[in-house]
Amino acid sequence: MVRNRARIVAAAEEVFREAGAAVALDQVAVRADVGRGTLYRHFPDRAALVAAVYERRVAALEAYATGLEPPTALVHLVVEMTELLVDAPGLFTVIRTAADGPGRLEDVERRARALLGTALDAAREHGHVRDDVTLDDVLLIIAMVEGVIGMEPPDAMPAAVRRTVEIVLRGLLTDSGAAEPLPRPELRLPAQEE
Repeated sequence: MVRNRARIVAAAEEVFREAGAAVALDQVAVRADVGRGTLYRHFPDRAALVAAVYERRVAALEAYATGLEPPTALVHLVVEMTELLVDAPGLFTVIRTAADGPGRLEDVERRARALLGTALDAAREHGHVRDDVTLDDVLLIIAMVEGVIGMEPPDAMPAAVRRTVEIVLRGLLTDSGAAEPLPRPELRLPAQEE
């Protein structure tokens, strides 16, 4: 049972990456090599499956953050989070438009906010961000990127998102924080468990 659930979530990530979060869920079942009944037993609707994918991504970010240097962790996390948005467009739209979607994410949203908040505090402590920068300012970057993703064609999206992140981050960083080039994404999501 647990193994099927993990396979479905990993398969959903692959299918969402290839075709977006609005893809027919039958494609996820085929990729996971499970029947539709098994898929719906674990995930009664699209929002539940998308929430599980989002939780998996936050867990990967939490693990990734443990190896980051405190002064630059915030920049790395913002780059990785926005790259994950590009990786599977439409995840947040599905959750926001589901009747009970936002409620399903309370715990994982809390974890994501805590991760960014800790990184922001460390960056501020090391003089890498302006003193007046708040967590809401950092979350605004994510919202801006969602807007860019919605406007750009798939082939232009990665470059447009990277440029948006660079421009906005430069406005939040101090001179010493902005002196370093924007890091390239390096997070690799865990492979599907067999």
